[in-house]
Amino acid sequence: MLDFKKRNTTIERFWLGDFIAFQLKNSEWQKGQLTRISNDSFYIRPRVVYYYSMGSDTVYFNVSGYSISDVFAMPKKGYLIDYINGRFQISTSAGHVHWYWIKSGWIFRVGAAGYAALNVANGLINNNFSFNASQLAIAAGVFLFGVLLKHIYKPVLPIGKKYHFEMVPLSN
Repeated sequence: MLDFKKRNTTIERFWLGDFIAFQLKNSEWQKGQLTRISNDSFYIRPRVVYYYSMGSDTVYFNVSGYSISDVFAMPKKGYLIDYINGRFQISTSAGHVHWYWIKSGWIFRVGAAGYAALNVANGLINNNFSFNASQLAIAAGVFLFGVLLKHIYKPVLPIGKKYHFEMVPLSN
C-alpha cells in the first residue's frame, strides 16, 4: 500500500489496481494503474482511452517502474490528468479545473491586452495620437495582476518537507 501524506495525515491511499497520476522531476506527467509496489518503488501500466462516435478504444502501454524519489509532485484534488497531444498533462477543458481561466490569470492578461490594443487602434483610427495614459495604465495594471496570478497558480502538491509518500507494508 502506498500512502500520500501531508505531514502525518494521509491525503490519499493507493492500493494495487488503483490509478495514480504524478509529475516527474523533468515536469513530465505519468498516469497509470498500479501493478506492483515494493519497498522504495512502484510500477504502473499507463492506459489511454480514445473516445469515438461509434465507441471507444483502450490502449495499454508497457509497465514502467518509478522510485519514490522520482516523483516531483502530485496533482491537487479535482485536477484531471489526461493523454492530450501525445503526452499526459493537466486537462484544462470540460470544467475539470474550476475557474482555471481566472485562477491562472489568463482572462486578465488577454482582457488587458485586448483593451490596450483597442485603445491604441481607436487612437490611430481617429488620428489622435495622444494616447490616454490613464487607460493604458489601467490595462497595464490588470495585465500585471494576471501575470501575478499566473506566477502564484500551482495545480500541484510538491513532494518535499510538507508532502511525502510512505510505503505501508501489509502482513499476510
